[in-house]
Amino acid sequence: MIIDSHLHVWVQKPDQYPWQPIGGYIPENEAPVEKYLEVMDAESVDRAVLVQPTPYGWDNSYLLDSSTAHPDRFRTVCLVDPLSEGVAGKLADLVAEGANGVRINWHLQPVEIWEENLHHQALWQCAQELDIPICLQLTPEYIPLVRKMAINYSGVKVVMDHLGRPKSGCLPEDRTFRSLLKLSQFPNLYIKLSGMNYYSQEAAPYRDTWPLLQAVHANFGSQRCMWGSDFPFVMEHWAYSDLLHTLKTQLNFSTDALIWILGKTARLLWWKEE
Repeated sequence: MIIDSHLHVWVQKPDQYPWQPIGGYIPENEAPVEKYLEVMDAESVDRAVLVQPTPYGWDNSYLLDSSTAHPDRFRTVCLVDPLSEGVAGKLADLVAEGANGVRINWHLQPVEIWEENLHHQALWQCAQELDIPICLQLTPEYIPLVRKMAINYSGVKVVMDHLGRPKSGCLPEDRTFRSLLKLSQFPNLYIKLSGMNYYSQEAAPYRDTWPLLQAVHANFGSQRCMWGSDFPFVMEHWAYSDLLHTLKTQLNFSTDALIWILGKTARLLWWKEE
């Protein structure tokens, strides 16, 4: 079974699905769920995890409508305002509506904000009580905070998106990357082998990132690594099929490792009943 653990969908229907951008942009194109379903079928991808895109902000309507229309194919990772009063209740309501996890875009605020804000802490406590994963978009300066939260909320399964977004041209032996690898000591931390274009200095297939992916796999193990396409952005600079082919054939992952990376890790996180 192949599961894409990270992609985004949206449509240009602002009257029905209004833009509430928190990341500084509104897309000019469309990435409807129907288009992604065509990609899934063409590439024999069985299931996928839809991640709320920042242009929709805290309005998860299209995310949840997409998953509700195709419950056998999708799970969802929503967004709530992590610094707002009552955030725990808002997250609980979204989970009741069908959300399966929450993403926090740490990179949009300084580390100090997240460390000190009580509403942010309440969100983590709520996720722990609801037994849903937290996905983090971060950069290397947030690694100490990952460590702190992994200890304080050991019951939360934490997924670091896009390999923790190391700096472009990073090497496995660099100090900041070694600090990321040391996080593997915490069994509740997972990591996505995704978004290679964000930390590569090359064009696709981003060969300079392969040693980073291999180092993460060697430290975290197959059962805490998962791939994600970052659709539709992957289509702007690569081909979905080429990404899958590269992971399957060029990274020297064993057959057993690929079973976990390409599907089983994500299935155990988001399809718990199976």
